[in-house]
Amino acid sequence: MIATGLPMPVKDVQSDWYASAFKPEMADMTWAEHTGREVDRALKMLKPRGDERILDMACGNGRHALEFRRRGFGVVGVELSEPLLEVARADAEAEGLDVEYLQADLRELEFEDEFDLVLNLNDGAIGYLETEDDNKRIFERASKALRSGGRQLMQLPNVLRAAKHSPQRTWLGAESSIEILEHEFNEEDRCLYGAMHLLREGQPFSWADRIEFRQRLYTAEEIDTIVREYGMRVSNVFRGNGRAREPDDTQYEVFFEATKD
Repeated sequence: MIATGLPMPVKDVQSDWYASAFKPEMADMTWAEHTGREVDRALKMLKPRGDERILDMACGNGRHALEFRRRGFGVVGVELSEPLLEVARADAEAEGLDVEYLQADLRELEFEDEFDLVLNLNDGAIGYLETEDDNKRIFERASKALRSGGRQLMQLPNVLRAAKHSPQRTWLGAESSIEILEHEFNEEDRCLYGAMHLLREGQPFSWADRIEFRQRLYTAEEIDTIVREYGMRVSNVFRGNGRAREPDDTQYEVFFEATKD
């Protein structure tokens, strides 16, 4: 759903907004109900053998990492927020599944030639960081972590749509919660500025209660240029339905698969 004339978020978003934006109590929000389908979609795109070792970057409360482990993959999840990792570890322990979770800044990862797949699902913190160099550091760390022939899957907002349809308000509903997203694209710094409002059934709602964010968006050409700096190349571009196709301004998000040489 789209509305015009919105009171959009201000552009003085805290530089490290991502460090404290996502709370453990958000684990049951709208996106949690889509975890299984999201993993199905990633598998449709990647078509793995089934024995790959996976690095889940910015894994949050571990919902994707845990689902991949349920399906037999070896998984390491990395997350900046220790409270979110407490939820992730407790969920894995409750199911008796061995998922390795590491508290770390993605820029400081030291994995080298250890993984077959790197995942940046639901952004995976790409574009969240303070500077262009910081954001590129995530691509560098992903490439270093991959073995030769390994692949990185990135799920990112579509800059083509953001540029054409701005400002915008959209929503995503689930059984007992709704996520309302307001955003506006800034052509000067190529960043999407916005706010996320989370509504739970039976709880009061206030427009003042929101998570403000900033995210640098990239075209397919920019992604390819960046990953080539680190010995990779964009090998596939997918729509949200899992089908390979070049992006256009009708789709909300784009999936990029990059392969290490």
